[in-house]
Amino acid sequence: MTSSAAVAAPPSSAALEVLSGLLRDAVLLAGRGTASQADVDIAMRLGAGHPAGPFEVLASLDPDRRNSLGLPGALPEAPASGPTAAPADDGWTGPVGVLGTGHMAGGIVEAVARSGRPVRVLSRSEASGARLLGTLGKSLDRAVSRGRLDEAARAEVLGRVSVTHDAADLAGSDVVVEAVAEDLAVKAAVLGAVDAALPPSLPLATNTSSFRVGDLRPSVTSGRPVLALHFFNPAQVMQLVEVVVPDDVPDAAGLRTTAGAWARDLGKTPVTCADSRGFVVNRLLIPFLNDAVRLHEQGTPAEDVDDLLRTGAGHPMGPLALVDLIGVDVTVAALESMAAVEDDPRIRPAAALTDLLAAGRLGRKTGAGFHSY
Repeated sequence: MTSSAAVAAPPSSAALEVLSGLLRDAVLLAGRGTASQADVDIAMRLGAGHPAGPFEVLASLDPDRRNSLGLPGALPEAPASGPTAAPADDGWTGPVGVLGTGHMAGGIVEAVARSGRPVRVLSRSEASGARLLGTLGKSLDRAVSRGRLDEAARAEVLGRVSVTHDAADLAGSDVVVEAVAEDLAVKAAVLGAVDAALPPSLPLATNTSSFRVGDLRPSVTSGRPVLALHFFNPAQVMQLVEVVVPDDVPDAAGLRTTAGAWARDLGKTPVTCADSRGFVVNRLLIPFLNDAVRLHEQGTPAEDVDDLLRTGAGHPMGPLALVDLIGVDVTVAALESMAAVEDDPRIRPAAALTDLLAAGRLGRKTGAGFHSY
């Protein structure tokens, strides 16, 4: 029924009230076939840091408590897992292309290079490429200082990374991963430009967290393998990768299997989900954060909202502090992206979020959001 043993104790009653929307959404996603119950639980533990996944929490509640929260009294049975196909003999063991030089791109570059694979980074300018290499060097220096790498290994990782300004140089890659700004027009333009320079059989992956693979497919050659490989921040540390391959992509099952095996070779844990906005983690987490904002709007101080979920549900960070870390602007954009394709009042940004956005209080990056920094 659940992905692992039920948690020893359920969240507090007050915490459960805030979490009830997330739990209902988890049942909805599993019922739609967006992801299995096991993958939903894994995703929320590894991607959101929750001590237990939604179905593990549900399993810890008695039926009357579930009913009182508007949740199913009897949990749906998890479907039996089918056989897992073996990755193709020509799986992704060679070079990887990365589009972008920002924070997420740099984390993906480091994760791939540390797995032993060469990485070719497509940079817009010499300056942005140099910044990425400098940031990578500093990250590896920290790993050396913490005893996680020695100097020889650091040099080997750096030696696997090259920067180019010509998309054609990525043609020999096993897969090319786009990790540019989370803006649909920007992503579409970058993928369209690269598509024209690459063989039509080379898979293109997006690291999007807000959009669907289907939103980007019109930008590339019809028939090209296109998927999402959604890494979490910081990509060189976080274990989860959401693997999303639309069913109508050529050889979808084989691509899904190969991509999952590749992620495991990077030391990550892949979960497979359907091509819907927010995938699993953001589709569950971001509306939950919106619920917590609405609790604050009703008069509960921000510190108390955060304490409620930290102490009552064991979350590593309170939801409003997490909004500040993610960014108020990013949170609003994610909600708006999901609301554009799903008519659910819970997903519309709470007024407190839009007020902070209008005031320029975006969280940690501006020094103030729900909290001051």
